[in-house]
Amino acid sequence: MRTTGEKPGMPRVFWVFLAGMLAVWFLMNLGTAPRIQDMAGGLRLLDMRFTGYSYEDANDFLVALGADGTALYLDVQLWLDTLFPPLLGGVLFMSFRWLFPGKTGVIIGTLSLTSIIVDYLENAAIAAMLRVGPDATTAEMAATASQWTTLKWSLSLVGLVTLAVGTALRLRRRWLSGST
Repeated sequence: MRTTGEKPGMPRVFWVFLAGMLAVWFLMNLGTAPRIQDMAGGLRLLDMRFTGYSYEDANDFLVALGADGTALYLDVQLWLDTLFPPLLGGVLFMSFRWLFPGKTGVIIGTLSLTSIIVDYLENAAIAAMLRVGPDATTAEMAATASQWTTLKWSLSLVGLVTLAVGTALRLRRRWLSGST
């Protein structure tokens, strides 16, 4: 038994977005990111540092990365990270619309799209440091990039908690309605 306005499943386009998002995620996290980290002497990529980084941390990473690592980061990693945010945004938007019926789902889904903007701002800030290199990167550039990184990860945490709450509420609705 369905409640009024509740759809039985996700639209097909959701599965296309999810498959694309997972493919890009795997390419980045199992392909280019580990290679870049190896090229940087084991230092973690700047955009993967949940708590951000200092100017010294950013500079150490840029020095260790070298020209080949910088090229891989700029040419492949950031290209993949240009594809990832809208795919993730689409998955989140459709998930929130499905988990939270009515206007609540539209509002939460729309708010989740701010993560796309933040991720692009982070990418631009990191790309600027990669392009100028360690000798011309300033403390202000590193601070700005780090702020976008920590905001991105903070929004990700909020998104995960919201997905968990939405999933629990949906399961509760199904359980109360007697559906399996």
